[in-house]
Amino acid sequence: MAPAEASPLSRFISPQAWTGIGARLKLSNRELQIAQCVCRDRKESAIARELGVSPHTVHTHLERLYAKIGVCNRIELVLVLFGTFLCLTAEPGSKLPPICGRQCEERCPLRG
Repeated sequence: MAPAEASPLSRFISPQAWTGIGARLKLSNRELQIAQCVCRDRKESAIARELGVSPHTVHTHLERLYAKIGVCNRIELVLVLFGTFLCLTAEPGSKLPPICGRQCEERCPLRG
């Protein structure tokens, strides 16, 4: 799904990274699409138009997504998504490029 407009967060996260995030959080394809739309700051009605479903369906998907991930709102959802992305980039052997210059020197605080 190509974003119509990129938010600062979505510029950091490549399609490959989104695939990793979806796998790590065990998201369905539709949940991942909705998560991407939330990260692009889309409202439920805009997400519905983009995905060709009703706003009520989007609302239901969002509520189930929140419950699945254990968050209460969009802000917490974005924080979990971005935190998962950061962890994926910091893993040894990750195919995702590091976002921290110190990670290449093995001094990144995200490394465990």
